[in-house]
Amino acid sequence: MVHVCLYVPNLIGYARIVLLFVCYAVARAPASASPRAPRRPTPPPAPRFRPPHPARRLRDWKLAASCYMLSFAGDLFDGWAARKFDQTSQFGYVLDMVTDRCATTGLISILCGLYPKWIPSLLFCQMLDLGSHWYHMYSTSTERGHHKSKEALAERNVVLRMYYGSYPLFAYLCVGAEFFWIALYVLHYAPDFGVGPLRLAFVCRYGFAPAMALKSVVNLAQFGSAAENLALRDMEKQGKKRD
Repeated sequence: MVHVCLYVPNLIGYARIVLLFVCYAVARAPASASPRAPRRPTPPPAPRFRPPHPARRLRDWKLAASCYMLSFAGDLFDGWAARKFDQTSQFGYVLDMVTDRCATTGLISILCGLYPKWIPSLLFCQMLDLGSHWYHMYSTSTERGHHKSKEALAERNVVLRMYYGSYPLFAYLCVGAEFFWIALYVLHYAPDFGVGPLRLAFVCRYGFAPAMALKSVVNLAQFGSAAENLALRDMEKQGKKRD
């Protein structure tokens, strides 16, 4: 019997976390570092005989973006692995949710350092993403199982039922919102990045940005619905105590 911590989808989850740590370490490393100074001071050599050693670049935006996207792709494979090997678990369910939210939070935190003028908006999106998902997950998982199930969403507002009930819409908003943050990171270092005539800035503005905006609307609806559900549940408990 395989221990739940060694389930294949959970192993994928651990790999996702490692990739995120590599991403954040590389993304926040110093842009350059000078070579270590010698112990004894020596006169600098003439440039024509011995040119100065170029500074070592430690920050690699390509590696950071690649690690983040690989970690994001792992979110697709762990779900497939859970169904393939029949290894679903509450441990893996929470691990997946926490990893997703921490990943987005970490990336937005990095963007705050790259786009200081956007810090209020970035922090709002960060807190809304964390708060809405935590409220929704808690309000649905305590009694009715998975937060995406029809049973858990039966009494929620129409926005959530449409979001979780339509896989194409769900995929577009989730993937588009994540790629919006990734695109902002890449565009800071490579404003003209693109493939052929297609520029990333154009795709970000007209493809990813609408998904991020709609996802924020869903997060607001999710937060309000979950908060209302928890408040009604508290009122029911108080009514039972009085009876």
